[in-house]
Formats: sequence, C-alpha cells, structure tokens
Amino acid sequence: MIAQPPPPSRVLLPLGLAVCLSLFGDLTLYAVLVTQLDVVGLSLGAAGVMLGVNRLVRVPGNPFAGLLFDRWGRRPLFLLGMLVGVLSVAASGLVRGFWPFLATRLGWGIAWTLINVGGMAMVLDVSTAADRGRLTGLYNTWMLVGLALGPLVGGVLVDLFGFRAGLLACAGITTIGLAIALGALPETAPPLARDTRTDPHWPLTGLRHRLRDAWRRQVGAILRADRRLPAVAGLFLITQLAGEGVVFSTISLLLQQRLGTAVHLGSLVLGVASASGVLLALRSLLAGAIGPLAGHLSDLRGNRWPVIAGSLVAGIAGFGLLSFATSLGIIVLGVVLSAVSGGAALATLAAQVGDLTPPGSEGVVMGAYATAGDVGSMAGPFLAFALLSVADLRWAYLLCTFAFLAGLWLVWQLLTHPETGSANGSAELAEDLLAS
Repeated sequence: MIAQPPPPSRVLLPLGLAVCLSLFGDLTLYAVLVTQLDVVGLSLGAAGVMLGVNRLVRVPGNPFAGLLFDRWGRRPLFLLGMLVGVLSVAASGLVRGFWPFLATRLGWGIAWTLINVGGMAMVLDVSTAADRGRLTGLYNTWMLVGLALGPLVGGVLVDLFGFRAGLLACAGITTIGLAIALGALPETAPPLARDTRTDPHWPLTGLRHRLRDAWRRQVGAILRADRRLPAVAGLFLITQLAGEGVVFSTISLLLQQRLGTAVHLGSLVLGVASASGVLLALRSLLAGAIGPLAGHLSDLRGNRWPVIAGSLVAGIAGFGLLSFATSLGIIVLGVVLSAVSGGAALATLAAQVGDLTPPGSEGVVMGAYATAGDVGSMAGPFLAFALLSVADLRWAYLLCTFAFLAGLWLVWQLLTHPETGSANGSAELAEDLLAS
C-alpha cells in the first residue's frame, strides 16, 4: 500500500498506450462492419444496433464501475477491462449471427466502461490543480490518437487479410496494450479509497439493489458536492453530442450532399468515404494536439472557465460554418474549429471535474462524468438522423451550434453567480460515500 500516488510520468505512458491500443478493434468495426454483413450474418439495421449497443451498456454501467474503482482500487479493474476488451474483439471476428455478435458488443461496452472510468480516475489520482489540465490533455491525446489510427489501421488489416483475421489482429494489438499495463502500470488509488473494502463479497450480493443504490449516490454526489459539477457534466454531454455523435456520423453525408460523389484536391480525386476518413482522422489528431496546450493554459491561469468558454466559442464558429458550407475549404475549416473545440473541452472539462471532486469519490464522480459523455455521443446520431427525416442536414449542425450557445450561457451564469458548495460539505459527502 502506498502513502502517495506514483509520479505522473510513471502512469501516463503505460496508461495512455493501453487506452490507445484498446480502441483499435471497436473502431475497426465502425469503419468496416457495414461492408462485411454477409461475413457476420447481419442486416444493415442490425449493424446499426451493434455499433450503438456498447454505448447503451455504458450509461448504467459507468456509475457502478466508478463505485467499484473507489472500493477496490484502479489497477485490477482496469486490467480486467483490458482483458475483456481483448476477448470481445477476438470474439467479434469469430462469431456469426445477431445474438452472438450482440454478446461481443455488450462485452466491449463493459470493457470500455472499466478502461475509460479507470483511466480517468488514475489521471485524477496523480494530478494536482497545478498540472491537472496538462495531464488530462495528455491522456485525451492518447485516446484521440487511438480514434485516428484505429479505423485506418483496422481497415487496412481487413482489406489485406479479411474481416476475421483483421479483427483477430486488432485483438492482438489490444493484447499488447494489456501486456504494457500489466507490466508497467502501478496502482494509483489513495489508501483512503482502498481501505473501505469492508465486504469482499460486496458486488456479488444484492446486485440489483447495489446498482440502484449506486445511481442514487452517484446523482447525490454530483448535486450535493458542488453545483458546478452537474454543469461540467452537461458541457461534456454537449461536446460529445456534437463531436463524437453528429460529426462522426454525418461528415460523409455532408461531403456527398455538398460536393457530390468525389472530392477534388487539385489533380487528386478522392471518394467520399476516403475523404471523410481522412477528415475524421485529421480531426482526432488535431484535437489530440490541442488538448495538452489548452489544459496547460488553464493550469497557468489558475482558472479553467475562460478556456472552457473559448472551446464553446470555437464550437459555435465551427458548427455554424458546417451548417452553411458549400465548398471543401469551408467544410475543412469547420472541422478544424470543431477539433479545436473538442480537444480543448475534453482536457479542461475533465480537469475541472478533478478540481471539484471530493476526496475519496474520484471513481464515482468520474463514472457520472463518463455517463454524461456516453449519453451525448449516443444521442448525437439519433438526433441527427431523426432530423434528416424531416429537414436538411444543416439543421443537425445548427442544433449543435445552439447547444454550444446554451453551454456558453451556462458558463456565463456560473461566472456571474459563483455560488459553490462548502469544503465541509464536500468532506462530509466523501465520508458518506465511503461509509455507505
């Protein structure tokens, strides 16, 4: 048992590599599943279900996972998530039919819940208010590198070796991440969190009651500790709805509607699918580069709200441009601004949550924070395609613009009415969570 968390340099590299490599299989499915329906025995509608059901699992699962991380520490459950990720990706390449494939996607949803909530809790463990923005930015950079490289590498593997061999190769890549975490990732949970494991059989008894109780205490933790916490979670929901939700699901359709079936770059002609893949990869890489810079800026200022507000302004400009773009240059500029917005928001919002989280409840609060993001990323495609049935695509981007405007208004309200929870209240809350 450690009295102090390990230094960030010892945690961020193995953690970031493991998280990055864990994403390859899931993102490969997003890139190729609709072209492999005969291989996996699915209809087009069923493929849509498979690509979304893993996020549905995470909505109720994140708070419960956060509670477990506060009870059992970070490393064992993170490693379990990596192992389940390897098995679920490998199984995705082997099974055929709706129900077996559904089981693999549910398994991935559980795996990513443990990986993501555990990873964010570890970053909070090893960071302070002076460096939390930079460290959360670096953590998100690893994740965004996975988002950029995963579908590209996975798509190439599937083209070269076929769907089943390609998915097994992606499982092998995730296994490398598991081995790195197993050999190099230390435990980071503070002794206070790990000393509260009073009942070794706790998660196996009264599971339904515990899940319901986890949700109740999750909501209570956010609302009672500090009124800014639910506001930050709401801003994260907006960011994920617009970025991972709307942009990722509609950018190819936008290119097709505005530019036709081919995208011309001088003498180079790209198909819409290739052009959208390049745009999304560049968006993820740019967001990954912006995150540490924005986080470090918020550390230097000692106040993260101006940087958060700046990310919302960039989002308003980016989605405003996408709403009315008719040329490739304007579309690229809109995507770039949305990347700046997303990268800055991911780093500074997570750091702000860390600043406001009561000691001893990092896991449970990060579980709620992750849930807000999953709700947003899951709702984005549904809202966008629901609007497409009755209106032009531009209205989906205008919806995101208005959402960012609402977020900017919320930040303004918090800055002009700075009422916060007391330190004593936060301490009492942490004791309540740990004792319950």
